[in-house]
Amino acid sequence: MSQDGIPTMVPLQGGGIPFSRGATVASRVALTSPRISDEAPHRQAKAVSDTPAVLLVDDHVSNLVSLEAILEPLGIRMDKACSGEQALRFLLREDYAVILLDVRMVGLSGFETAALIKQRERTRNVPIIFLTAYGRDDAELVTGYATGAVDFLQKPFPPEVLRSKVSVFVELFRAQQQVRRQSELLRQKEAEARDAALRAAGYIDRLRDFTARLSEAATVPQVCRALFEQGLVAAGAKAGTVNLLDAEGEALEVVDAIGYPESVLSRWRRIPMTAAMPLVESLREQQAIWVGSPEEWSARYPLMDTRGLHEAALALPLLVKGRALGAIGLSFARPRTFTEMDRAFFTALAHACAQALDRVHLTAEERRAHSVARAAAARLQMLTEASDAFDATNRDLSVLLDTITRQVAYFLGDTCTLCLLSDDGTRLEVAASHSNQGEDGAPLLPGEGLSDFVLRGGRPLLVPELSEDQKRELGQGEALRSLLCVPLRTQGRVVGTLSVGRMGPGRSFTQEDQELVEELAAKAALSIENARLFAEQQRSQEELRRRAEFEQQLVGIVSHDLRNPLAAISMSAGLLEKKGALTEPQKRMVWRIGQATERAARMIRDLLDFTKARLGGGIALHRQTTDLREVVHQVVDELLVANPGRRVEVEVQGEVRGEWDSDRIAQVLTNLLGNALAYSPADAPVRVDTRLEGEAALLSVFNGGAPIPRELLPRLFEPLTRGALKEGQSTRSIGLGLYIVQDIVRGHGGGVEVVSSEQHGTTFTVRLPRAAG
Repeated sequence: MSQDGIPTMVPLQGGGIPFSRGATVASRVALTSPRISDEAPHRQAKAVSDTPAVLLVDDHVSNLVSLEAILEPLGIRMDKACSGEQALRFLLREDYAVILLDVRMVGLSGFETAALIKQRERTRNVPIIFLTAYGRDDAELVTGYATGAVDFLQKPFPPEVLRSKVSVFVELFRAQQQVRRQSELLRQKEAEARDAALRAAGYIDRLRDFTARLSEAATVPQVCRALFEQGLVAAGAKAGTVNLLDAEGEALEVVDAIGYPESVLSRWRRIPMTAAMPLVESLREQQAIWVGSPEEWSARYPLMDTRGLHEAALALPLLVKGRALGAIGLSFARPRTFTEMDRAFFTALAHACAQALDRVHLTAEERRAHSVARAAAARLQMLTEASDAFDATNRDLSVLLDTITRQVAYFLGDTCTLCLLSDDGTRLEVAASHSNQGEDGAPLLPGEGLSDFVLRGGRPLLVPELSEDQKRELGQGEALRSLLCVPLRTQGRVVGTLSVGRMGPGRSFTQEDQELVEELAAKAALSIENARLFAEQQRSQEELRRRAEFEQQLVGIVSHDLRNPLAAISMSAGLLEKKGALTEPQKRMVWRIGQATERAARMIRDLLDFTKARLGGGIALHRQTTDLREVVHQVVDELLVANPGRRVEVEVQGEVRGEWDSDRIAQVLTNLLGNALAYSPADAPVRVDTRLEGEAALLSVFNGGAPIPRELLPRLFEPLTRGALKEGQSTRSIGLGLYIVQDIVRGHGGGVEVVSSEQHGTTFTVRLPRAAG
């Protein structure tokens, strides 16, 4: 008979199982209860499955008991089978380290049982040790080893031998079990790693798709939509919200949300940074907040009732380089355990959102900066062009005023009027007006009320949209839509107004327009003031020129007409002096008359030279070959006659000749030497030096005494300038001598310099080119 392919025990005649002679009553009871012997080892195996088991197979219970006693010191688990069939049933349930199998048994023999064991894949490699109480021959050995036995023991045998052999297979089984457990654990780890890799790959794919979607987002709403449409699904959340910090950093404001009822959103659209909430806490601590269950929520936030709202939630801070932007809140429909992979995914999700939001913000800022830069460049270009136009016409006030109104109307409006205060400051008068509509456009007048506001208050007036009453007051009809009027200031006071108007709808003036018009008005006011000052200066200069010409002509006329009377006086004095019948007092009187006449003649000659220099294009020169040494000696001799008691040192180095006007050079030396004698003490040295220096001749006049005052040196060669005389000194000069000296020397192509100090006295040096240039 067989069951499940395993042969069952065949009862012997008499319905009993033969016992060995030494079998005890207990053994007989055990063997007559097959149900107990089948099931008890199974329950024991389940309890101590980690302990290696050995299967003892013998149809004699006493032998089984003996084997159990022998192997008990090994501390192993032993299952006892009384037949080959029962052994096969044991092998269906458990793996054994070794099988001790009796060769000759009732029913299936040991060899037959071993053959069946070796046929099954699971038990093919279980070691079998045959036991026999009969003599063994070579045929049995061959059969035993052929059926897969690893050893063949003949009873009786030493217990130590059996224990030793069994212990080897037990240890081998333990090692195999360890290998199996490690292999199973490795397979389990590999499976977990594969699952984790698959989950990670899924997260990476979702994150990649989400990042690609974010890269296309150009506004904050687009970033939020990408999060809700892709990030929310990838996270498995049922609701989400994006909150950003306000400008002051004092509260979180909802910028977009999905899945939350309006009643919840209305309460938390603005969350103060002092609130005890996950969003605020995550931002304050700059780390994510994970709440996996309602119980955990109640423990952390007992004052917030979220029943029915979510079962799990998380708050993710939006951080870019440590800078907080806001926070993301996600809600889940069921409790959730957030694994490390989940946390990494959500953190990456928040990081991608933060970077996208920061990029959107930077892009918007960049656009604004470009817009501001373009506006500033256009504004600068406009101001530059207007300023250039103002500067080009600021010499003519009327042209300038017209240019101002044209430029302002061209750049900023359709019509422009410039009004200036009247001379008495009581009313505004239109100084210039321009309309882009041509001559048909009427001048834009701000009216009494508006002009009074601008003039009296000194503040600009901006009317983005004119009312009907204001249009009637301005007299511009329905076309005029917007008005801008700014004051013109010069030197801190308002001197007029600049009014600009725009026609047509949708072209209202803005605050930026007002600032630009104010800048143009400031430049216009400055240009107007400059034009006025220039006109005033021109008038003053013209008046001074006419007055100077008149004075110079008068001096020339008077000087010329005085020469005849002086000549008569000089001749009369000469005739009287030649008569011998004069008394000494009369002679002295005639001599004084002659000296006074000579002094007056020199003054007249200087005045005439001055007039020629200023009006006639310079003093006329008659060049000829001149020996400077002769001129010096002649002038020195004449002056010594007129200044008895004074001494003049003369040093002439060689022959100094050149193409000069000898009379004018004598006049130069006379003036310089006369000044040296007049402005130095009687005992002070006076020296005249002449020498050649390259292609020029140098003539220097030195005198000791007090230096020329420092404040007088810069204007020493100007007309009508002379130094202060000491007490008791007199002068025959009217302050034109040095001016004439400079003009004569310049006429020769030379120059004159003066050096004066307390230590070295005063020296005038004249440099004269030897040849005419």
